[in-house]
Amino acid sequence: MAPAMPGEAILSEPITTFARLLDPVTVDEFFSDYYDQKALHVPGTPEKVAGICSWDAFNDLLQRTAIWSDRSFKMALDGTTLTAGQYCEAAANRDGMRVMRPIPEKVVEYLGQGASIVLDLAETLTPGLRAASQAIQMATGCQVSCNIYCSQQAHQAFPSHFDTMDVFAIHIEGKKTWRIYEGRFDGPLERPGFNQTSFSPDYHGKAKGELAMEVELKPGDLLYFPKGMYHDALSSTDNCLHLSFGTTQPTGLDFMRWFNDGLDEAPLFRKPMPPHDDVAAHDRHIEALRENLMEIMQQGDVARQFRADQRDKAFAMLSGVAVPNTLSRYRVRGRGVRVVRRGKESRVTAPLGNCNMPEGGEGMIEWMLARDHFERRELAAQFPDVNEQTILDILQALSSVGVLEAL
Repeated sequence: MAPAMPGEAILSEPITTFARLLDPVTVDEFFSDYYDQKALHVPGTPEKVAGICSWDAFNDLLQRTAIWSDRSFKMALDGTTLTAGQYCEAAANRDGMRVMRPIPEKVVEYLGQGASIVLDLAETLTPGLRAASQAIQMATGCQVSCNIYCSQQAHQAFPSHFDTMDVFAIHIEGKKTWRIYEGRFDGPLERPGFNQTSFSPDYHGKAKGELAMEVELKPGDLLYFPKGMYHDALSSTDNCLHLSFGTTQPTGLDFMRWFNDGLDEAPLFRKPMPPHDDVAAHDRHIEALRENLMEIMQQGDVARQFRADQRDKAFAMLSGVAVPNTLSRYRVRGRGVRVVRRGKESRVTAPLGNCNMPEGGEGMIEWMLARDHFERRELAAQFPDVNEQTILDILQALSSVGVLEAL
């Protein structure tokens, strides 16, 4: 049995990869020239995104009434978000808890008036959405969420605004014109004072600045823009469908929240503060806390521990169980990797070092580098003539130089 070429499907092969989403823009070009810097429009074809989501798949999700509430199924009409009471009624969810569930008749009524539907947190609801989310997750190392937007012609769901996350908009059905503006809010957060709902329409009207880009998205197109960048969109057809994948990058505030959780173990931080009237004692205690904090900060494993926590949160979506065995998955960190054939061996050059591959190993390397992540069972099934020990040796060698990361 000959090994399949990179890109052939096998077992749980992802429907898409980050490289395919960006094609013809390269991954290296994206991260060097666009990521967290400026907007990027990548024209595509319907076939390119056919495996991610379709109009039928969207309608199938709408029929799963038990999973939706007003917190995940939202509606907006001409710049105003509808309240739950306008299209929902009280009902019990799958856990028996009372929620506000969309009323089909009300939803249809508002759709007839030009309202948009927004399905939140859809990133794991279908194999295609999950695969696309994982591709973006693997490339950016960030937590990923996905919202699905169904809009109607000439009815703008939301006015010009900025988001608190980077956005990868993938167009599925119909046509929609997007406008990206020069204005960008510095360091937006999902908290009052740092998100778009904290400011008035007049503020946004001035802060968005001049128009920087206007593009009509068609099925298969991708539009990327960084967090904080002002934008708006207007459908030019009815039943216009796009997916919005958002990535949330950890900040110094996340580090401090994580660090603060560990201060329970520091005896000095558990002691009561001196009375505020005793200024001298209060100042001395604050100084002691500062010094103790610096000592803890300088411990060698603090950075390593936070990196591990950051990594676990970024890839939490990948956790799962395959019956009868738990998953053994690897993330592919292929940027900056070169493979050079030397006689019967291949030499792999990577950012963290170099390693040799045994004869025949280059086919396995090509297969891995064509993916964002894979399971070990997929690799073994793809190369059935390679014994398990050789596979383990190759995985270990590539992990040691940073090409692979066990998850």
